[in-house]
Amino acid sequence: MTTPGLTAHTDTPAAVPADVAAAAAARDLGAHRESYPAKTVKVILFALGTLAVIFGALAVIMTVGTAGAAPGENEVGATPAIIMWAIALPSIGGFLWALLRSPAVSKQARRFQVHVFERGFVWVRRKGTEVYRWDDVQTLHAAITVVNNTGIVTTTYDYRIVCTDGRRTRLREVHTDMARFGPLLSAEVAKAQLPKAMSFFDEGNPVAFGDFTITDDGVQTRRGKLLTWLEIGGVRLDTGHVSIADRAGKRISPQTLLGKIPNGYTFLLMMDTILGKLRAAQA
Repeated sequence: MTTPGLTAHTDTPAAVPADVAAAAAARDLGAHRESYPAKTVKVILFALGTLAVIFGALAVIMTVGTAGAAPGENEVGATPAIIMWAIALPSIGGFLWALLRSPAVSKQARRFQVHVFERGFVWVRRKGTEVYRWDDVQTLHAAITVVNNTGIVTTTYDYRIVCTDGRRTRLREVHTDMARFGPLLSAEVAKAQLPKAMSFFDEGNPVAFGDFTITDDGVQTRRGKLLTWLEIGGVRLDTGHVSIADRAGKRISPQTLLGKIPNGYTFLLMMDTILGKLRAAQA
């Protein structure tokens, strides 16, 4: 499996802030490879800005209309204007709050980046700097959802990490460029987990990945059906759904969302490794 999105840098000290380089060195992350910038959530800013403009304009119009009305002409009074301002002010405040905290305006927010190294990554956040080694990750759920709404395609990313020391974190598209960092994270974690999983498997132990359990005899599905290695041709990944295929490419197991499989990419890599070994032995 290839690791996408990696660009090697030899000038590590200049490529990242000093505190990030120190944090990475303390956990022996190796050389710096790439950094992903903090994300300006344009959709949220646009939505808040639109609400602020609409309700702000209506509030101004109603205020001017109320102030300019002759005595006795406006029986309703200032109530509609007050209500509109009660809606407009939070919208305006929310827009300004989001804008001032966004990387587009805030120099501090631009520091909240994900810095990738050989053996892990450093995530600079408002609450502090967090360091994760690839081999720290015990469980990774990587959910990617693509929605097509009348031709407008949006993709959301929800990566949930549980580490061996009990730490938990969550990375979404609002945090960084998950379209680039997500596949890299999945691939690196899978490569780090594979040797342990294969060692456990080679000792005769079953290895469970949610709805699928890899055993000496084959793959057992959530319904208890055993698919033998003789009939398995590979793993299918169709629009985010995982299933087992026979040697003709036909699906022979129920489908499961890849994002719901714990360490789903390790499962894909492990299946590819085992099937590769079986094919080599039969050649």
